[in-house]
Amino acid sequence: MPSSSSNSESKSDISALKIDRTGPSEKKGVLSGRVLALVGVLVVFQFVLRPGISKLMELTTPSVEVAVVAVRNPSTRASLTGIASNGYVVARTRAALSADAPGRLVEMNVVEGSYVREGDVVARLYYAEHEAALSRAEAGLELSLATLARSEASLSMSETAVTRADSELRAAQAGREAAIATERLATSELERAKSLVEQGVERVQVRDRAEQEFAATTAERDRSEALVQSAIALVEEALGSVSSAEAAVREAAARKKVSEAEVEAAMATLQKTYVRAPFDGVVIQKEAEVGEVVSPNSQGGRARGSVVTMVDLSTLEVQAEVPETSMSAVSVGGIAQVFLDAWPTETYEVRVDRIWPVADRQKATIEVRAAFLAPDDRLRPEMGLRIVFMGEGSEVDEESSGAPLITVPESAVVERDGSQGVFLITEDRVSFREIQSGEGPPGSLSVQEGLDGGEKIVLKPQEDLSDGDDVRTL
Repeated sequence: MPSSSSNSESKSDISALKIDRTGPSEKKGVLSGRVLALVGVLVVFQFVLRPGISKLMELTTPSVEVAVVAVRNPSTRASLTGIASNGYVVARTRAALSADAPGRLVEMNVVEGSYVREGDVVARLYYAEHEAALSRAEAGLELSLATLARSEASLSMSETAVTRADSELRAAQAGREAAIATERLATSELERAKSLVEQGVERVQVRDRAEQEFAATTAERDRSEALVQSAIALVEEALGSVSSAEAAVREAAARKKVSEAEVEAAMATLQKTYVRAPFDGVVIQKEAEVGEVVSPNSQGGRARGSVVTMVDLSTLEVQAEVPETSMSAVSVGGIAQVFLDAWPTETYEVRVDRIWPVADRQKATIEVRAAFLAPDDRLRPEMGLRIVFMGEGSEVDEESSGAPLITVPESAVVERDGSQGVFLITEDRVSFREIQSGEGPPGSLSVQEGLDGGEKIVLKPQEDLSDGDDVRTL
């Protein structure tokens, strides 16, 4: 028996000492196969399982909107009591720009928000035809000016001819006077020669010579008279030319005025193709695009009635509809506080500028306009607001003015297990925070306890959202 047990022990020892004949290459192959299998599992997880899991998580994880609570400036902390009314920011100076004549829009130089100065070209209509008309009118004016210059030159020449003819007439008249005088002398000589011949003092030849001289002077007088008549005719002709030239000048001057009027009309028509800014301001709306037809008399047709709408931001003011029963708190020159819906925790001080002279019968309200005392760049036309009129009996409580006013949207405040609070977001997880709230600006609640300000909260919590839920923010 002892020998058999010893034999078995020796056999086991010998088997333990058996040589492993598996080669290194076979061991390496086994290891490589295991590595490849592991890599395959990782690839399948990365590209197949993980997207599915992520998608499943997205479908099962609630989606919520988040907002950051606003902390009001401590210096503006105050509790206002007075007559409140809703209203809007409006521009006292506002204009819908349109072309003066219908046409197709070929140029647009502004977009919403563009600042323009008075006289700047905002847009332009088709103008090639009007430019051609202006060029034609200008050419007609140049022709009229040339005609007027030619007529004035002719008048000047006619006046010169009148002067020359008048000089010739005076010379002819002088020659006639000399011929008449010579004729008179010749007549006297002839009478004396005849008397002397009859008395026998002189010979007949003296009388004959005197008769010849008399005949010559008579002929000279007739010639000078003819010259005078000819000169008179020339003067009359020259005066007629002057009259004709003066008429031509008057006609040319009238045509010049007509041409100038045509140029002005063509230029005015061309200017109608420009849409210019009537004042310094900002474009708030663009109603037409290049290629569209615009018309100032558009009445429901396809043509656009206006091109752009612009306002003067320096004239922004408050427009409020105040109930008739509250008008006792409103007076021109009175001070009021304004809370913009966009920044409900900040106040603007305004002064009542004017009160409408007529009430709205349907609404039982009266329109009130108030001017901002310290406007800033955040004001925009058509912004909603709430205005509190500080009339008689109104108060401003400054007791807590040193503490910051924390406000949250009303939609963020919910009740859970009988407690009022909000859901805070921390690393994609929500936690319920109980708060003590009170009245705040429109659409908001003031927080007295529970928040320090600046926390990120859920804007609109779902009914089934609970403390500790995982969320993803939008």
